Amino acid sequence: MTVIIALLTLSCAKTEPSKPGQARNCEELVQIGRNIAELVLEEIEEKELNEIQERELNKTIKRIEDLAQTKNFLTRSSELNCSEEELKRVACLSYQGLSQKARGDITREYLRPYFEACG
Repeated sequence: MTVIIALLTLSCAKTEPSKPGQARNCEELVQIGRNIAELVLEEIEEKELNEIQERELNKTIKRIEDLAQTKNFLTRSSELNCSEEELKRVACLSYQGLSQKARGDITREYLRPYFEACG
């Protein structure tokens, strides 16, 4: 009986959306953005721009663009009728602490819009 209850609980548990298209509201969309920003910080090497070769820089920028899914976020934001002001307000709180994780020029530049949300 305990196993059945546990399985029912797991099957009914609300799963957290992990992709922009899965967001049910603007707050979830911002949270997905923060999770992706953390993923970018984990995966991108922390090199300074003056230390990186152009080919490696292009590869890094492409990787950031692939992870960031900007077009998907813009599409879902429009579908959910999220205003820019609402997204900035929610982002200001959600993205706190990210600046401490950015160690190189590349990731700081990537995170600049997140930091500006509170400005």
